[in-house]
Amino acid sequence: MCVGLGSAPELLEELQNVLMIAPDKVELICRIKPGDPTTEIHWYCSRFCCMFRELTHGGKYAIERTIVDDDTILSLTIAVSEETDSAIYRCVAVNKFDKVSTECHVVVLRTFHIS
Repeated sequence: MCVGLGSAPELLEELQNVLMIAPDKVELICRIKPGDPTTEIHWYCSRFCCMFRELTHGGKYAIERTIVDDDTILSLTIAVSEETDSAIYRCVAVNKFDKVSTECHVVVLRTFHIS
């Protein structure tokens, strides 16, 4: 019997650049084949210069991982966007064999009210 050694994660769909008007919801979505062993997922934002921690629903940011067949859909949602959310966002999937990453630019424009 031959036992597989495992596999690296594979990027199937990259993040897309986003242009929004505040306070619209921003959804960043990418898709990976997770690999074996378990793949760790990390989200980064250039404005924060740090990694997002696992975030709970109900806050400004939400991180989700949805498994569909053998693929995994990864998303980061900004519930109510602001100009200050404009930044480069990056998603990294890593296991002991390798890592893959994708990034996008998010630009949030201010809403103008004309009287």
